[in-house]
Amino acid sequence: MHTTRYPGLGNLRHLIRLAVGIFLTLTSACGRQEGPAPPPPAPPAVVVSPVPAATIPLYREYVARTEARETVEIRSRVDGYLEKVLFTEGSRVKSGQLLFVIDQRPFKAALQEARGSLAQAQASLSKAKRDVARLQPLVAEAAAPQVDLDNAESAVEFSRASIEKGKAAVAMAELNLKFSEIYAPIGGIIGKQDVTAGNLVSRDRTLLTAISAWDPMRAVFSISETDYLHLGQQARDDNPFVPRKDAAPFELIMADGAVYPHRGSLSFLERALDLTTGTLNVYVSFPNPDRLLRPGLFGRIRVVVAAKPDTLLVPQRSVQVTQGVSSVLVVGEDDSVAQRVVTLGERFRDFFIVTEGLKPGERVVVEGVQKAIPGRKVRPTEQPVNLETLGG
Repeated sequence: MHTTRYPGLGNLRHLIRLAVGIFLTLTSACGRQEGPAPPPPAPPAVVVSPVPAATIPLYREYVARTEARETVEIRSRVDGYLEKVLFTEGSRVKSGQLLFVIDQRPFKAALQEARGSLAQAQASLSKAKRDVARLQPLVAEAAAPQVDLDNAESAVEFSRASIEKGKAAVAMAELNLKFSEIYAPIGGIIGKQDVTAGNLVSRDRTLLTAISAWDPMRAVFSISETDYLHLGQQARDDNPFVPRKDAAPFELIMADGAVYPHRGSLSFLERALDLTTGTLNVYVSFPNPDRLLRPGLFGRIRVVVAAKPDTLLVPQRSVQVTQGVSSVLVVGEDDSVAQRVVTLGERFRDFFIVTEGLKPGERVVVEGVQKAIPGRKVRPTEQPVNLETLGG
């Protein structure tokens, strides 16, 4: 029997040959399974929006409070005891509506007395006239002294003066009787009843209640002297705000953040600036058909102060902010994506104003931002901005 010098060497060779055979078998099998390479994936679909250059209104907000255009304090114009109260507190009253009645008996008695005094003066005038008519022929025939005629004529003049005085007394008594009934001088909302029936009221002193006109309601706010001067020509025209076609450019934002459904129009500007605060009061009139507005409410007035032409806008949802740097994804003409750093201005509705980094008409990705990779292509679908909705 033939033996090798190194008995383990044969086993090693056998293992090497076995490994080579297995490798060749696997390689051959893999070669037989190869086919055509799979097609590359389709570019992702995204929504893009062209960057518009629009004329947009610039808004400014001011703290405001509401006040009634007319407020009247109701006071008695005669002294007396309050007899009747003919309204419900907090209700709506009409102009000319009867509100209070003061005890009328003293005034009716005074009127009757004044009429009696007037009748007495008229009777005295008639007697004096008859005396003059009787004495004139007697004095002419020297049958009566001249002094009697003079006294009779003086009595006529005195009676006439008494009649005028009596007429004035009657008029005053009638006026006092009329003042014992207190009517609403304006229509509006009536306030708290400050005096109840049975109390003594004093002429021109006792406050009975107050009425405020409710439609329209007025809002007042202040603009600084600098704002007033910066508005230039518009301020010289007594309207420092950009007018609208419907002449109602003012919006009222209520204390709860809700926007009042009716727009307001400018009433007037105050005659002079307040020397203490250096501000100018502006008065705006708002329709109030539902009586939602009451005097003393606080809110904010929003109004257009200027129009900015050729302003570039991008939707807020298209902007990415990384470590304080703002950027957008721009899709070129060949549908490839590029990342663009932009400088943003203030917000306008759902947009940012762009001051640097974009040109009008460039397309920015607004949907599918996560799928758009810079340097690769996408399948864009355009969603243009409706410029008509950007006006004030």
